Amino acid sequence: MLRFRVIGLVCCVTLICSNGFAQQPTPRPKPSNAAAAKNEALIDALTTVPFGQVYSEDISGTNSITYFGKSVSENPGDGVIPAPQVRAIGELGQAAIPLLISHLTDQRPTHATYQQQPVPVAYLVLDLLLHMTDMNDERVVVPGCEQHGLGDCMQPEFYFSPDTKDPNTLASVQKEWTDENNKAPINFVYPPWWRPEGTVVPAQPAAPGGP
Repeated sequence: MLRFRVIGLVCCVTLICSNGFAQQPTPRPKPSNAAAAKNEALIDALTTVPFGQVYSEDISGTNSITYFGKSVSENPGDGVIPAPQVRAIGELGQAAIPLLISHLTDQRPTHATYQQQPVPVAYLVLDLLLHMTDMNDERVVVPGCEQHGLGDCMQPEFYFSPDTKDPNTLASVQKEWTDENNKAPINFVYPPWWRPEGTVVPAQPAAPGGP
């Protein structure tokens, strides 16, 4: 009789333990912040690049850090090998859009200048947004506009000038970008003028009869 009680007790304990373990949820891995920290480091890196006088009211200039880098030939139309720090952000693809938007209020100074004054990170990321998104998106760009100056063809609520320091203006522009991106994603477009590292375009032979 005692033997049956012991066996029954063992079975009961085994059943309870089994049910107890079965009811415990499988622990979910905690999300890692490594990727977010890496992306933030890409923005930090923009403050170290010697961009120099990138922005001006002269529309014959490129007015963008996306054109800063190594020319592949004497012909500007052949493209450019961008600064590694800038290309790294482009390599994020669609994920670059919310990252850039999140820094539209970042007033840290950079080595890019406008009217001989340092341009903040906020404008550099706005520049990247304008050159890494669909320029046919009428939410951001004025349709049919002919550019005559810096930022001329931008919808005003999506743009601020390189020397803007008013935090309310920066926050307002950031909100517009955030709201529109949440309604319908603003599509990322990889700059078509970027060339791979090491690209060299052979010099064109002189035309017959030329100097």
